[in-house]
Amino acid sequence: MDSDEIMRWTNYFLHPGDNRYYVFTFDSEEIADRYESDLKDAEIPYERHEMKFGVPRTHFKEALRLNHLIVAEIRQPFIPHAGLKWGMLIVTAAVLLLAITGALTSKAHAQQMQSKYGWEMAIQMRANIPFEIAGVEPVTYSEAGLTSTWTPLLSQTMGVRINHRLRESWTFGTGIVWMRNNYSIQMDYNNDTLAIHTSDTIPLLRAMVYRIPFVAETRVALGEGYFITAAAGVGLEFSPSDFFANGSSQNGSNIRDYEGFLGRYRWGSLPMLAEFGFEKQPKGENPGYYVGVFWSRAILDDYWVENVWQNGAALVKTRAAFASTTAGVEVRILLK
Repeated sequence: MDSDEIMRWTNYFLHPGDNRYYVFTFDSEEIADRYESDLKDAEIPYERHEMKFGVPRTHFKEALRLNHLIVAEIRQPFIPHAGLKWGMLIVTAAVLLLAITGALTSKAHAQQMQSKYGWEMAIQMRANIPFEIAGVEPVTYSEAGLTSTWTPLLSQTMGVRINHRLRESWTFGTGIVWMRNNYSIQMDYNNDTLAIHTSDTIPLLRAMVYRIPFVAETRVALGEGYFITAAAGVGLEFSPSDFFANGSSQNGSNIRDYEGFLGRYRWGSLPMLAEFGFEKQPKGENPGYYVGVFWSRAILDDYWVENVWQNGAALVKTRAAFASTTAGVEVRILLK
């Protein structure tokens, strides 16, 4: 299959006829000329045809770095719509303002009765754990003899939560968190006609996500400042870029290459959120703590994945979309 007939998520790919080379493509002569100049300055050998460049795989990493520098400069803004961009900035500024307000008024609140309503701030840390019972499980896609399995791995989340206590037992919370989602990718290719049966693994693909939660929380007092809490709501989740990992295997002169891509299906998504935990309320200058579990799932498909496998002239791939799910344990430091 000709490479122009293949829908690709990046502007580079393994040469379909000669796996000793990678091909880089550009949309304009001006950008292609800039890339050619960069290749010459870096003394990287290449072959050019119109706006396509063939680079030996021995120089792929350096050629890819130069490509990323150009793409980062010319790519469209992550949020191109001006109104939406300003809306995100306003939401972020509001969260920071709430955090500052809570910090400035913390001493005054500490001197008041514990039942007094007001702002509360928490530093949260999460371990995203692949609990299959919670729906965080491997996802498998098959096409043209290539079966790809994406397996969630242990990953991390950190952030700030701002709560406004409406009543003694009810709060509304928001904030911002940074999430790192890790995956391993297993690719099994079987072709009885060509007598090909292989199994390859990309051990780690890292993806970064930001989330702004909007949750309502209720709690039941256990006495002496201890509570059982439960919360539910929705979030606004977005990813700053697409993500890529690759690998290769060699048996003598036989070389096969494989790639994994993960990208945002839309500019953002709306995950459903649920939390349950145990809380020790802060008192005066002494911080409190929270220990609990959490779960979230995107309401609609929010990510696409693509796997490409090539061995000589054999080139196959799988492509699909999925709704992300996370679950795990959480610890918060509670401040007044």
